[in-house]
Amino acid sequence: MKQPQINPVSSPQAYPAPGQNAAGQMPAQVPIQPGQMPVHGQAPGQVPIPGQAPMAHPVMQPAMAPQGQEGLPPMPIQGQPQYQQPQPGMPNSNAVNPSGSTVVVPMVDQNREGGEKALPRIAIHAFCDRSETAATIQATTQDWRMARTNIKIYMGGLPAAIEYYRNEATPSLIIVESGMRGQELFTQLEQLASVCDADTKVVMIGAVNDIKLYRDLMEQGLSEYLVPPFHPLTLIRSISDMYADPEKPFVGKVVAFYGAKGGSGSSTIAHNVAWGLATKMLQETALVDLDSSWGTTGLDFNYDSSQGLEEALADYERLDDTLLDRIMIRHTEKLSILPAAASLGSTAPTSPEAYEALVNGMRALSPMTLLDMPHVWSAWSKEILKSADEVVITATPDLANLRNAKNLIEFLKQARPNDPDPLLVLNKTGVPKTAEIPVKDFAAAVGINPSLVLAYEPIIYTEASNDGKMLSELTSAKAASDGIMYLTERLKTGVFPLQMEGKSKGKLRKSKASKKGKKSGGLLSSLRKKK
Repeated sequence: MKQPQINPVSSPQAYPAPGQNAAGQMPAQVPIQPGQMPVHGQAPGQVPIPGQAPMAHPVMQPAMAPQGQEGLPPMPIQGQPQYQQPQPGMPNSNAVNPSGSTVVVPMVDQNREGGEKALPRIAIHAFCDRSETAATIQATTQDWRMARTNIKIYMGGLPAAIEYYRNEATPSLIIVESGMRGQELFTQLEQLASVCDADTKVVMIGAVNDIKLYRDLMEQGLSEYLVPPFHPLTLIRSISDMYADPEKPFVGKVVAFYGAKGGSGSSTIAHNVAWGLATKMLQETALVDLDSSWGTTGLDFNYDSSQGLEEALADYERLDDTLLDRIMIRHTEKLSILPAAASLGSTAPTSPEAYEALVNGMRALSPMTLLDMPHVWSAWSKEILKSADEVVITATPDLANLRNAKNLIEFLKQARPNDPDPLLVLNKTGVPKTAEIPVKDFAAAVGINPSLVLAYEPIIYTEASNDGKMLSELTSAKAASDGIMYLTERLKTGVFPLQMEGKSKGKLRKSKASKKGKKSGGLLSSLRKKK
């Protein structure tokens, strides 16, 4: 944070000690005096988060306590976040304004241009005035984008930060909350700047949405100014923008295609979506086959065995967008492919770091990357699913697919609390003489409705695969091709089209057999009850 260019006032400004408000008054809860034992999970001067249960052990103190301070230093908040995820635009019970009335958390743009990736390894300290703000910041720790960051949250606001850093080194990022305005605010920011390292970034959480104040704060060297209430993802994205590469600020979008079970048709759908994006919607697209042993991208696009994936992962520490661009096959003007060798003699790395380097390289190279993932459950596959901008799960209407899809959806909802739900494609419906699970029952059991339902049409899929063609190139595959484009437009624009080739939304060739499927008991019934 650079030094603010502010004329000093004639007399020193008194600022409150940690645990006091901007007026220098003590909060309703009296801070614990030196020598007294702190309440478990609660620091001196710390306002408790509503609904937070006492911890079973005392909160740990910072490594070094500031000298000459009356009372104990500000304490980091630990334990589980108390922020509850609100529905966009709906009242948030954890966000209460001073009058005591419920406030509304602003909506978050889930479909902004480009993609997102995890933040680097940085230390973040937050000094909050309000427990609601502390709870919101603590909720960011559940997000995959923040997995590498080390966050500590203190109460006391801007004055506590000034006092604490008189004897402590500053971290990469400081978040301070203050309701002050005018000269007093800028005087305290000048005091904070005097104890900050030159490369420390500062984000301020204020009380008023004032464009002039925002501009003045930016001129003083602050990196960002936010006004509560705000969604955790709003803060995460603001921090992410601060640490973006100025030479390559754009981050491409990544969509992961994953089959709930082998043979569900996930690869076929991924390949046809990539083709539709590039040829029909003229979207610059990259398709990456991550199945080194059994990948079919080369077969579907008429290429002989290629070592593209294996070459990219062989020396991932040196992997960048330039090397990737050389390795990838330019299939059409808008579609590039990174096929896998599909050989049992090819052993791909298993470290998550190798695949993360590959995905980050693709984000820098292509505005839209589709990952054709194998049906394996490992450390690297879980990390890719967690960090993808969109996840498409393909399943067929049988019990094993239902169980697997349900497990996948529950995992993703928990691991990605600030991201949209995965998109579910129910494939191969209406198989003759089978008692498949009806679409309605399948949706009720897994907890989300299918975004696309495709009929069982083995002839057209086999013909397309054997001839190295896409479904849109076959006249007989118009219904399936229309369904693929319905999903493609959703991935491109963020919304489903209202109509598609004269068919109403979602009404794709579902045979009568799928509707007449006999309801099954046993595991299916128990899965539905657990919903």
